[in-house]
Amino acid sequence: MSILRWGTDRPLWMLIPCAVAMALVVLIPVILTVVLSVLNLNIGTLHQWLGAPFIGITNYIGAFTHPSVITAGAGTAILLSLVFSLLTTIVITPLGVLAAISVHRPFHGRAAVRALYLVPYVIPTFVTALIARIMFLNHDGLVDKVLAGLHIANVNTYWLIGPHAFWAMTLTEIWAAWPFIYLMTLAGLQSVPHEQYEAAVLDGASPGQMLRRVVLPQISGILKLGVLLSTLYHLGNFTLAYVMFSSPPPQSVDVLPIDTYYRAFSNYDFGVASAIAVITMVILLVPGYVYLRMSRMSD
Repeated sequence: MSILRWGTDRPLWMLIPCAVAMALVVLIPVILTVVLSVLNLNIGTLHQWLGAPFIGITNYIGAFTHPSVITAGAGTAILLSLVFSLLTTIVITPLGVLAAISVHRPFHGRAAVRALYLVPYVIPTFVTALIARIMFLNHDGLVDKVLAGLHIANVNTYWLIGPHAFWAMTLTEIWAAWPFIYLMTLAGLQSVPHEQYEAAVLDGASPGQMLRRVVLPQISGILKLGVLLSTLYHLGNFTLAYVMFSSPPPQSVDVLPIDTYYRAFSNYDFGVASAIAVITMVILLVPGYVYLRMSRMSD
């Protein structure tokens, strides 16, 4: 009877299916990755799997000192991932905010414009990468032809190889990801009381002052969450770089997910690949922890 009363007062048992699903999908793979990261697991010891020799932090050291088929070490991949994710987020945040503000007030055709803004976001990343690969083709791609016609760049810029590949990937990610910030901001704008707009207009506030002192303070919480989620997504984006470029891709796009993949399935060094995956998880946890601390302090 006590169990029944506990179940009636606090129906925590209803969380059991969710807890089991989280354990199967998240917890168990994370534990296995951590365990594999301290084992000498490669093509020669793969048949032993969890029985492979224990080597401690050697895989973590090897991730930074042993080259993969693309780059010299995980340090380069970490730097590229951070620059790629932060640069993309810095660019798309004002774009998304301005786009949300532009369709917040009613006007004729607003629904069509709102739907049009979402087109890049609803296209699958795989399709976006294929389209970008065609557009950035050397000499015959639309990007080269347009830039050469405007006398901005040479018709043979080679966007898909060499150092320009990083900028091709970043521009594609910006185009595909900015509607996420737009959606988050648009949702936040719905919570701003209309009376505050009216009061700002009566006080003679300019559009810029209204944005800085009325809109942004009201939506700062959801905007911070959007920036965090956007940054985490860019850090973990594997599909774009893998599909957009050749195999193996150029060194300038060797972000952490790509480096992990080629360590595992080209070098067949599964222990080092698992170590890089753990490093990636730690990097992803840092902004989340900072956000939770900021939210707790603001509360």
